[in-house]
Amino acid sequence: MRRKGRQKKTALLFFLLFLGILFSAQPVPAAGEKSISTGEEAGIVPEGEAAGEIEKQRSNQGESQAEEETGNQNEEALEEELLREQEESQEALLEGLELGEMQEAVNELLGEETFSVREALERILAGEEVFSIDFLLETGKNFICDHLLADRVVLFQVVLLVLLAALFANFTNVFSGSQAGEASFYLVYMLLLALLIHSFRSLSAGLSGSLEDLTAFMQALMPSYFLAVTAASGAATAMVFYEMVLGVIFLIQTLLLKAVIPGIQAYVVIQLINYLHKEDFLSKLAELLKTVLEWSLKTITAVVIGMELIQNMISPALDSLKRDALGKTAAAIPGIGNVIDGATEVALGTAVLIRNCLGATGILVLVILGLPPVIKLAGTVLAYKLLAALLQPVSDKRMTGCLWAMGEGCRLLLKVLLTVELLLLITIAVLAVSFISH
Repeated sequence: MRRKGRQKKTALLFFLLFLGILFSAQPVPAAGEKSISTGEEAGIVPEGEAAGEIEKQRSNQGESQAEEETGNQNEEALEEELLREQEESQEALLEGLELGEMQEAVNELLGEETFSVREALERILAGEEVFSIDFLLETGKNFICDHLLADRVVLFQVVLLVLLAALFANFTNVFSGSQAGEASFYLVYMLLLALLIHSFRSLSAGLSGSLEDLTAFMQALMPSYFLAVTAASGAATAMVFYEMVLGVIFLIQTLLLKAVIPGIQAYVVIQLINYLHKEDFLSKLAELLKTVLEWSLKTITAVVIGMELIQNMISPALDSLKRDALGKTAAAIPGIGNVIDGATEVALGTAVLIRNCLGATGILVLVILGLPPVIKLAGTVLAYKLLAALLQPVSDKRMTGCLWAMGEGCRLLLKVLLTVELLLLITIAVLAVSFISH
């Protein structure tokens, strides 16, 4: 029994000793450590750590500012590089356009040192005014002195003959049955007829010369503008422009110069002969000829504009597809793909800009060439119709009919000129505003 009691006491002692060893292994926190942990639990940061955090924030802010400045400098350098590349591309394209033939045509048509194509193109590229106010005033003054004032002699002679014919017609009415007054009237009428036919022939010759000048300038513009369109849009679009210009020139040289203008002359002669007699016996023929001429001009305009619009819808799309395929293929090249893509975009944008500016320059020259004859013909139409309206109360109806027919003939000539101007301007403008995605 005693032995069992001793064993129990020994086991109890070992168990208590094990518990003591177990509890003594956990470290007892010191007073300083307890205060630190208490401070951390309360959210209080020591002074050393707070200063470190502030310095760290300042350094981060400085690094971000430095990165922003570096980014701005890189962007400025990139913009300068793009501008430099654009200027180089622009200068290279301008040198390759070969504007010499175009300048020679302008000098021949407008006079030496009147209009510089290269200077006008550079002004348009820079966004500056092409013509000064002094140049416009001087040009208008010279035109008035050379053209409008020169026609006043013919108009004065017409008025004098009409008044003289009215005087003889009144003599015929006073002395009924007098053959002298009737013969005098026909004599004056024949003089007026010869004067009007000569004047209209001069106007027709002037219109033919103006149309030939317009076609000559378009032939000089074609090589330079062909190169610009090829660089900006593509070969298919450039070929469309070439075909359209050749088609318009063919219509002008064959149909308008050899058919429409002689038809207008025939209309005026028929009307003048019709008013030679008191009976109206050729007016229907004249009206039929006038209708055919007007329908011809409208048909030419509709056909040419329709063909230009349809072709311009197809050809730029083909060029755009080819260019996109080449651009994506070049962009897929590792390492230099982005560089090639960026350089291509800069060159293409410059080519489009030069194409449009060259088109605007061509339109300006066409306007300068076509505006004087337009003003001259419009003034002549108004003058003859105004004379017919003013002289109708005091003159014979055959005289006023001649003047009105002359005004109608000049109006048809003006319509021919405006039709040609419209066709040429639309031919250039349709290509200048065509959009090529890249």
